[in-house]
Amino acid sequence: MPVSRDPEPLSLELPAIPDSVPRARGAVLALARDAGASDDVLGNIALAVSEACTNVVLHAYRDRPDAGTMTIDAQLDEAGLEIVVTDAGGGLEPRTDSPGLGMGLALMAAVTTSLQVDHDGAATRVHLTFDLCEPPAEAPH
Repeated sequence: MPVSRDPEPLSLELPAIPDSVPRARGAVLALARDAGASDDVLGNIALAVSEACTNVVLHAYRDRPDAGTMTIDAQLDEAGLEIVVTDAGGGLEPRTDSPGLGMGLALMAAVTTSLQVDHDGAATRVHLTFDLCEPPAEAPH
């Protein structure tokens, strides 16, 4: 299926609470689906967005009384889909009381075309990119 580059960019600001994770995932998946992403790529996008948003919910605002916010931006370009999940929390510090296995970044790296994480002292940004094009079919031997 050809990939469409027509969908508008997505920008969501959501509270950093568990109920926001499926909302963010669904919005990004709708954009990717409209662009013609394959089921395999959609599964990878769902996993990576879920992991990135769950990391914000569990880790970003752990020392604050309020939930804080997360921003999810997604846009299509010639290379594919770029998603940026941003929070204004404390950065990437491990939690001793975390319910997870500590494999989120490794999982995201395994299913994305590229993964970049940066923290500038005020915000942490997780950049996820995906190639939405189907791999070329292998020529018969």
